[in-house]
Amino acid sequence: MGAVRTAVAACAAVSLSGCLAAGGEAEERRPGPAAGEVTVVRGDRVYPLVIRIKDWRVKPHPQVPERGNAVHFSYRTTATGPLPEVNVEVAVCAVNAANIVLLCDVIDARQADPRLEDADAWIGPADLPRSLADTERVVLLPDQMLSGLHAGDRKDSDGYVPPSFPLPGDRLRTA
Repeated sequence: MGAVRTAVAACAAVSLSGCLAAGGEAEERRPGPAAGEVTVVRGDRVYPLVIRIKDWRVKPHPQVPERGNAVHFSYRTTATGPLPEVNVEVAVCAVNAANIVLLCDVIDARQADPRLEDADAWIGPADLPRSLADTERVVLLPDQMLSGLHAGDRKDSDGYVPPSFPLPGDRLRTA
């Protein structure tokens, strides 16, 4: 009798995991390869938007210098056509020589003119296991990080689930 119960429980577990994989829970995706310049993607769809890191420096943030180093970077967004969404967010990360994430943040691009836009932003400061002074590169991930207007709504969502956001200590794939 115990063997029958075990077999039934195993079959139920296999069936349930199949239902979750097929029906509701989307499997977690890894972000695309990181690079200094990326073309934004949303799943299999390529957006008409290129983002490039122009320059970066490690220095204290001017608003909170007592908190230590941060990474100041400049970037350029180039739209080659109308964006399908009003707002696009991509992850930007400070990584060390081994492509280990020190810290990430997001930058956004909006549907607007001009098609070419320069901007700057900061990553950090933050209390981290590794110092931002170890930054060797600032890279972008190509994936749209916003899940869409109707995320979580089974009826109206298009099903796009952004990849997991990189955390300090994660190793990034690079292009």
